[in-house]
Parts: sequence; structure tokens; C-alpha cells
Amino acid sequence: MPKPAPKFLPEKLLACSVETTLTLISKRWRVLIIRELLNGKMHFGELKKAVEKISQKVLTQNLRAMGGC
Repeated sequence: MPKPAPKFLPEKLLACSVETTLTLISKRWRVLIIRELLNGKMHFGELKKAVEKISQKVLTQNLRAMGGC
């Protein structure tokens, strides 16, 4: 049985994985966070230092949003 879509995603996006991916990473910070995490896991503090100029609040919000996918 497929998992239900997260509430923030319209049902129609589930048909196209590329569109879904672009919707999820469309925010500026998410692309930078993903870039840093491509090499593997990082502690929160390391990630915050690697993604320059991001506040703790914004990093936390983006990680939570991406983790719900």
C-alpha cells in the first residue's frame, strides 16, 4: 500500500517524481543543505557552519520540512 502524500503536497504532483522533487527543494536553502549532505551525515552544528549565513531557525525549519517527505 503506498504511503499517503504529505499534507503540503498536492495529490497531482505524485504522478511526476521530477516535479515533486523540484517542489520540495524549490526553496533556496534546501538546495544548499542537500549539497552539503550529499557527502554523508553531518551534525547540526557542522551543517550550520557549512551552509553560511543560514540562521539556526531557518535550518531547523528546512530540515524538519525535508524530513517529513
